[in-house]
Amino acid sequence: MKQKIVSENMESKSNVNQQKDTKKKTNAQKAVPILIVAIVSLVVILGCVLVAYYQVNKSNKQNANILEGVYTSSYYSMVDNVNNLAVDLAKYPNLSTTQAKLNTMQDMMVDCNYILGGLSVLPINQENVVAATKFFNQVNGVCEAYSAALYKGENLTQEQELLFDKIALVVGRIKANLNTQNYGMYDTNFNFVDAGIFDKTGMNELSASMGDMTSANIEYPAMIFDGPFSTALETKQVKGLPENEISKDDAAKYLSDKVFKNRKVKIEFEKETGGDIATYDFTISTTEKRFTAQVSKRGGLLITLSGYAVSGDPIMKSEQASEMAKTYANNIGFDSMQPVWLEVHENVAYVNLAPVKNDVIYYPDLVKVKVDLTAQDIIGLEAVNYALNHVEREPEFNVPVEDAEKLLGFDYEILKTSKTVIRLDSGKEISAYEFMLDRIDGMYFYYIDANSNQIAKTMKLVSIKGVNKLI
Repeated sequence: MKQKIVSENMESKSNVNQQKDTKKKTNAQKAVPILIVAIVSLVVILGCVLVAYYQVNKSNKQNANILEGVYTSSYYSMVDNVNNLAVDLAKYPNLSTTQAKLNTMQDMMVDCNYILGGLSVLPINQENVVAATKFFNQVNGVCEAYSAALYKGENLTQEQELLFDKIALVVGRIKANLNTQNYGMYDTNFNFVDAGIFDKTGMNELSASMGDMTSANIEYPAMIFDGPFSTALETKQVKGLPENEISKDDAAKYLSDKVFKNRKVKIEFEKETGGDIATYDFTISTTEKRFTAQVSKRGGLLITLSGYAVSGDPIMKSEQASEMAKTYANNIGFDSMQPVWLEVHENVAYVNLAPVKNDVIYYPDLVKVKVDLTAQDIIGLEAVNYALNHVEREPEFNVPVEDAEKLLGFDYEILKTSKTVIRLDSGKEISAYEFMLDRIDGMYFYYIDANSNQIAKTMKLVSIKGVNKLI
């Protein structure tokens, strides 16, 4: 009986083991097709990834080739036109007829437009060429203004004629920088796309190889003002900033809390810049744009802000842009600013602000603000004048405005009269009455010393293709 029970138990265990083996075989058989399906799926996915990578890589190569062609064409066109401009300037002093001068100025304007086109297309560090861009814009403006005068039968003054000599010196320096870059470029298979990749410092090989074109290394002459007294006199004395220095962390906080208030930004410290106005330099990225900014070490004030306008038709009106610029400047630390000059180029407004206190305009303390009329955004600011010159003043106006008006002569209509403080070419500041006049041959600005009752400065407004320039 006992043996029978043991035998039955052994038989039962054997049946259980057989069932387990059968189950294992069944599961293994089921797993085989699942594994095959997984492997096939992975192969298909991998194939799709490889095909997509090939297509993207092929597209990227095609785009890079197209971009390389654009950069190459733009660069050599720019170089050719700098050389052409140098030739035009070299022959200008020998021209004896009005028509010859007109033809040459027209050629110079074409050269400048091509040069500006090249500078705008190439992947160049903008801080390195901002002065050069402004210079070629001004050369173009000079040629437009002087051509308009010659067409009217007016003669250019000796000072105006000699301005082309100063321009020629600057163009010669820029030409030398560019031609140094050209040596061996053909032989070394220079690649503009690779050379245009910016590093962490905001520089790239192309910017470095073109030579330094900043105003610190090339003496750009003052030519066309973008508003009354818009160019600060060079000085070693910085009067507009307090003596206390801030840290770079304080500067970054000022940018986030004031300059880019209520905006999501990424602020990266780049470097420190020395000179008369020592600054902390930053790169700021928003969801839409990228900016560079300089904040003064002394006092922590925004000295420059540089960004780019988006493409599109203007949405804001110029009056709205002026109000936005004024509010912005006052909110970030500038004192009692009011708009004193406005120009609009395409979809960008350039607003000049000056402190106005007790109805007196303080022109030495100008701040220039750039407004994108499409994006309705502040995209630029320059406050060098303010940093150099802003102090508390107590101007005196001892000459009655009626006596000052007697110096204006005849045949005019006064459009506006203002009390101002201006800075003369000698560096001296004076109190002056500003008279905006409409004469038979155009609009003028007269500045008459409010204490000596003498004409201190006269400017004429020249309007060309809707752009106003003071000369």
